[in-house]
Amino acid sequence: MDLDLSLRQEKTPARMISVRNGARQIAVRLSGDFDDATRLPIVCLAGYHRNMSDFFAFADKFSEFSAKNWPIVRVDLLGRGLASHAPKAEDYSTLDDASDMAEMCRALGIHKAIWFGQSHGGNVIMAIGSKTPTLVGAAIMCDAGALISAQGLVRLRNNLKFLSKIRNQEDALLAVRQILSADYPALGAGKLDSIGGRTHGWNKKRRRLEPRFDWRLMERLEAFDNDDVLNANWEMFDSLSQVPMLLMRTRNTDLMRADVYQRMLNRRPDAISLEIEGEGSPALLEHAEEMGAIAEFVMHINKNLLS
Repeated sequence: MDLDLSLRQEKTPARMISVRNGARQIAVRLSGDFDDATRLPIVCLAGYHRNMSDFFAFADKFSEFSAKNWPIVRVDLLGRGLASHAPKAEDYSTLDDASDMAEMCRALGIHKAIWFGQSHGGNVIMAIGSKTPTLVGAAIMCDAGALISAQGLVRLRNNLKFLSKIRNQEDALLAVRQILSADYPALGAGKLDSIGGRTHGWNKKRRRLEPRFDWRLMERLEAFDNDDVLNANWEMFDSLSQVPMLLMRTRNTDLMRADVYQRMLNRRPDAISLEIEGEGSPALLEHAEEMGAIAEFVMHINKNLLS
């Protein structure tokens, strides 16, 4: 059994950036040419408990569909991947993540970027648009927006809690595959193992799946029930009303309902829409259709913003 396949593909070293006067450390991986002032960097933010490995394929393949060596920043937000953990669960919030991103941009010399967020990452982009709008040149949001489904959050929480209780290696592997196959029904075992390895690895000594995120993030989800109706945050979504936007939704996601996605498109009729077949959250970003659409959007927006 091996749940570490995706991490072994990483060749670019991670860089730690201190924020909040050194009290927090986020991790980033940079690729492409950051000395080229004619290209806005793309900053990639993953889902709630996820990390920058969800954008490995995107960073690796983007230049095949755009100009070579496009500057890309992949981020591990606080408590995810290689980033440090918060002192307590209450220190995890979308607004705090947005503040960390503003400090990261100052550290990297980024004055404006094209932001790409999946699920929670998209919510962070909306918060950045509300707090420091000059940083947002354009927004790409996948399975993210004004209203996230409570059912999706509950399924995420319950699945992760179930995995944490397994003490047999083979049972853990089968459980990871079963959970992921609901989102990616066409994928084989090897690919499902690779996706699972982005967020978990098997600890032989402790005989358990070791999460690659701070477990206290799950404490923030304990209050949700399946029948909860969450409050829509249209005000924060509208903070990006003047920003060029590409809205994406995976067909198999239970985090972004189809009717909410349509309401977002109705509110932003100028936004480009792309739905990805056969996948759930996170989008794998490996196919020509979505990569080509993202590259076309990025290059068009880049030309307009820098002309």
